[in-house]
Amino acid sequence: MTGELGFGLYNHTTPCLRIAYDPATNGATEDPANVGKFKFDSLRGTSLGYVYDIGEKGSYDSRYRSGGWNTNYWFFTTQGDFESPYTASNIGPTAKATIVWLTSGSGAQTKYFYKEWFPFGYMPHVEFRWIDESLPANTFVGAQVDYTSFASSNGFVDSSSGYLGTTIGQIDGNLFGSSGFREAYARNTKNNLGFTDPTRYLMTTFQLPRREDALPDFSTTPVSGQQVLLINPTTARLALPGRTVSDPNPDHYIFHEDKIPAKIMAAGDVTVPASGSIDIPCPLPITAFTYMDFMIKRQTDTEFWNPPFYDSIASDKSLQFRYFIDVANQKVTITNQKATALTLRYIIFADSDQIETTGGKKVLYNGNDGTTDFAQIKRPGSSDVAPNLNDIIVDTRLAYLPILAQGFLNWTADFPTVVASPNKFKGERMTTINVNNPSPALKLYVKQSIIFPESSHPIATRPDFHRVFTDAASWTGRASQDSSWAMVHADESAVDFYMAGSNPQTANNSGGTTKNQTWDGSNHDTDALGMRYYIFGIPQNL
Repeated sequence: MTGELGFGLYNHTTPCLRIAYDPATNGATEDPANVGKFKFDSLRGTSLGYVYDIGEKGSYDSRYRSGGWNTNYWFFTTQGDFESPYTASNIGPTAKATIVWLTSGSGAQTKYFYKEWFPFGYMPHVEFRWIDESLPANTFVGAQVDYTSFASSNGFVDSSSGYLGTTIGQIDGNLFGSSGFREAYARNTKNNLGFTDPTRYLMTTFQLPRREDALPDFSTTPVSGQQVLLINPTTARLALPGRTVSDPNPDHYIFHEDKIPAKIMAAGDVTVPASGSIDIPCPLPITAFTYMDFMIKRQTDTEFWNPPFYDSIASDKSLQFRYFIDVANQKVTITNQKATALTLRYIIFADSDQIETTGGKKVLYNGNDGTTDFAQIKRPGSSDVAPNLNDIIVDTRLAYLPILAQGFLNWTADFPTVVASPNKFKGERMTTINVNNPSPALKLYVKQSIIFPESSHPIATRPDFHRVFTDAASWTGRASQDSSWAMVHADESAVDFYMAGSNPQTANNSGGTTKNQTWDGSNHDTDALGMRYYIFGIPQNL
């Protein structure tokens, strides 16, 4: 079996769900600090799925081109809903989302997603992956180090993680008056600059804060006699510590029949030869709502960096790859587009828009897929023989990633180490976050975002991006203020984070610079507030 599934009470007091690698591991007593012994362990605060949703709500919508309020605006008042626009008056300051259409040229459409669009009470971490329709279907561009502009006037080198995810302080006098703003994820889904084809994005919403907000803990103090487990023909739920099975909020459960998470199909490390390809099989059928997240390094490098590392602005050290979601053959194919062998630390996420199946009688299901034994917890009433991704709550063949460390780092107080030349291309200051990761150690996986005030523009938050100026007078060889780098220690014990939050946002070879700016009716230069980070753990034997 791919894991020994069990749920019940830890030390006779605390409700938990655990999947141990070794059947000899006692799930009722094993210390949660031994993170490497479990594929999943709710005692570590691990969620069954941090990915709340994967879909195309960030893509172009042809319905919204004419007829809006003031001819240009459509407002949406229901979370997650673009089906019911409001156009009778300006409700921009309170709408949960807005679509704007500009009629100049061939027309341009922009979607604005505000904090209220999401059901969390905070601005979540969201990622948009461009669906490039000039590529074969289900093919995505991976992380890259881009030297396209490094030798040009006012040049730079960029490193990115294969997705877009900035928020902005939206400034629009028609909506918010002369001094107002709202922070939003803004996606241009059609532009009027000659690129007339509508744009599609695979949009991923994580149930994790992007900003300084605390990661919610929905557990409370357990009370003797509470009913925490209920499994019957209509119900499958295990409550968090201190909660009961009558609680109406699905977030208050370790698992719940009405909260089916997106799945992590596979995770681990793989090497892709120079100019070569490699396949990663998935244990369950995948869909068009499948993608791969990753940290990459040259095979000869010692450490993983996020986004990818480069150590020269004098010679081309570009990296680039693509990957194909092969739905028919239940695998992901990675193709290296450079003559440099790569090692990827990857996570494959999958979701589905399929209708829930029916006809089954089992909630707890044991089976064999022809290769391995497995155990499932399914939505009550779903098919026993062919459940889909929207039916499966837990499956021992899947991957589950604990958060080993997370938080917000203030600029500059939480970055005590000043970086000296010639290493300022990494950032101006650095800090180290140590991780409790005993043997068998997990592989560390990092996401981080630079955070500015909510009214900031052109960027209010920016994830997983690094830029070094290459032709910028005294700023040559230094990082932009929205840059970040995370280096995972080779022994998986810690992560070094770099920032340059007081540097310019742009710099040119005449000595001119600009910074990010806040808005209160006029613009003011601003430094970054700090960095939000998450350190996940991937089991070594996945």
